[in-house]
Amino acid sequence: MGEHGLADALALADPDQFLRLERDAGRSGRFAWIDQLAANMLTMALSGRDLVNITPGERGQKNRDIITVTFLTPQDRAFVDETFSLSAQQARGAWFLPEQATLKAGTLNLPAHARRYPWQAVTIAGEDVARVHVGSTADALLAWSLLIPLLDALMAPITIRASGSAQSADEQHKAWTEILQSYTDLGIALTPEVMVFAYRGGWSQLDRAGQVQARIALLDSLARHDLVQVAARFRASRLQKLIAATMKKKTGQGSPLARRVLTKVLQPTLSAYFAGDWLAFLDHIKVPPNSGEELVTALPEPKLYVGGSAKAESAAAQHGLNVDDVHTMLAAFLGQDSSVSPVEQRVDVLKRWWQQFDAVHARQTENMPSLWGLVEEGFYSIGYGEGPQRQLYRSLLSTDLVEDVDRLWDGITLARWPQVIVSEPYPHRLMAETLGPAATFWHGVALTTWYVCEGPTSRIPLTELRAYHKAHLTQLADAETPIHPSLFDELENAERYLGPPQELPSYEHQLKLADGRIGFRVTGGGQRRDGFVILRDIVTRHRQGWAQRYLTHYLQHRWTSELTYVARELHKSIAANGKSPTFRQFARVATTAANHWFNGDLAGLYTAIGEKAPATPRRVDLLPIAAHDFVDAVYARLGGRPYEELLRVTNFPLADEYRQKARLAAASVVYLQIAEALGRAPDPKEFGAARHEWSWAGSVDEGWPIYQKAIEEVLARSQHP
Repeated sequence: MGEHGLADALALADPDQFLRLERDAGRSGRFAWIDQLAANMLTMALSGRDLVNITPGERGQKNRDIITVTFLTPQDRAFVDETFSLSAQQARGAWFLPEQATLKAGTLNLPAHARRYPWQAVTIAGEDVARVHVGSTADALLAWSLLIPLLDALMAPITIRASGSAQSADEQHKAWTEILQSYTDLGIALTPEVMVFAYRGGWSQLDRAGQVQARIALLDSLARHDLVQVAARFRASRLQKLIAATMKKKTGQGSPLARRVLTKVLQPTLSAYFAGDWLAFLDHIKVPPNSGEELVTALPEPKLYVGGSAKAESAAAQHGLNVDDVHTMLAAFLGQDSSVSPVEQRVDVLKRWWQQFDAVHARQTENMPSLWGLVEEGFYSIGYGEGPQRQLYRSLLSTDLVEDVDRLWDGITLARWPQVIVSEPYPHRLMAETLGPAATFWHGVALTTWYVCEGPTSRIPLTELRAYHKAHLTQLADAETPIHPSLFDELENAERYLGPPQELPSYEHQLKLADGRIGFRVTGGGQRRDGFVILRDIVTRHRQGWAQRYLTHYLQHRWTSELTYVARELHKSIAANGKSPTFRQFARVATTAANHWFNGDLAGLYTAIGEKAPATPRRVDLLPIAAHDFVDAVYARLGGRPYEELLRVTNFPLADEYRQKARLAAASVVYLQIAEALGRAPDPKEFGAARHEWSWAGSVDEGWPIYQKAIEEVLARSQHP
């Protein structure tokens, strides 16, 4: 064949011709193992075996599910681990592969569910979703690139019938024509067991038991085929699309660049059959690579520029410069007045915060109130019942520390609108998020010991602390700053030294409800136990020991890991696309680090990872007063009033109206953020109005103008009191 002859012939061949051309060209040998592996998986699945196991990740951990392919022989396991390792495929230039993925793996175990639980099979299969880090196991990449596409194709008759259809007759006919053609391409005979599923094939005449039997009959029919040939033909159909796309994009200069061909639809094909190796694919179809093709097999090591101020004196001495001049140069490099980098400033504040946080907990006694509210955990919301003490940190931490937190974490970037730095309504929440699981864990443990002793109730007993904080413990261990397990042993053992439970007195209060009725509220009650100081001292000793040993390393890990992630994602994007990402594309992976360490300034983050920012965001701040006060004012303007839980019993519609208005009031600061980013008031879609309830107004169309007017009036009054 002439230049590109094999590729052109493969692109136009039917499945049998495709496989024959491969054999004649001596190109089929490389697929023997993968075709046999796919056939083995099909055999197991169709016989009623679970093809994969999905182990849920720990609570609070994103993309930590583990998907494991069952029934692999030792030889197959070695082949899968070598071929479908994410790092190995990236080393072949496959930087396009996702590192986080949601695998809708329902069809992988659907045949097993159909045989084991015939009445509920499709529903159970729909729950087989794995949110994974693709690099966690080779099985995740195997499932994503090969097994899920294969089983999706074979199970299409079952899944399409199970989902029902609101399509027109012509649309349904077209869809089923495509499914039947797919079966024909795979060499699957269109027997009555197949055709009963087809459009007007008799499915609607079957009762539920008949439909169950039809599913089983289809599985049995599929199992009788030569599954190696089915797998090979499936491979041929996928490769044919990749070849056709490649030849369509070729120019007079030769084959196209990989990034011009490998769409999201075609990426799994290269991963499944060529282990992510674009050059191996081109060699397979006898097409020379483009002379401008540069496949990156290793990303550059990230270089972070965040700690220069501490080295200014030594740098000045080494180069014979004045120290002040070095600081001036550093400040110019960072684009700010100070030579102390944004990261250094925040690390210093976090260390000071930790010292005061520790001191407050260490001196807490039985006669003091709870410290729930010392760490701001989320957005302020209006409701009933006990909650955290509002802005407790302002009264317990030093004024200068509170002001530094307010200043250093008062801006963020929204990924949808990265050109603007908007106001952060809750800087102390963002600061605690920046500090991460260490703050959440130690504060949570201290609160539990308080409520176990001082009551009225505790969300968990001491014996469940270890399990409750499992996700935090894993995160801290991953940072190489583990919590010593003896903490939990000591707390559990110390419970024997606590006093016996004492019933707390309860009091009945008369009160006027929001609807004007008179009701009664019972406060107090529950139990307490003497001995809080015993538990406090155990937690304090462990917390201080942990901080002395790990805090500096932990804080370095926090900023290093987040900045390194951004740098690596930037380099991955360049490797995959041949150019730097746009400002908005960069923001998708960079906003968390920018908000934690740079007050939302993406340009500062670019500088810290040694890159030139394509733009400089501007700062807009429309929030004129404290977010808590703004939310209260919007709630009152909407007609909301303080109410007790009792109102849900005496007048549920009114209580529910207050709940809806309270939720909208809490979101008013988000409304302002979007307005800051857009330079105008957002519309309902931009705000995400569909996520809220509007029955208090009749509908979103009726409620939206009322909501906007309430915010605008509070804003105007706050700016001009």
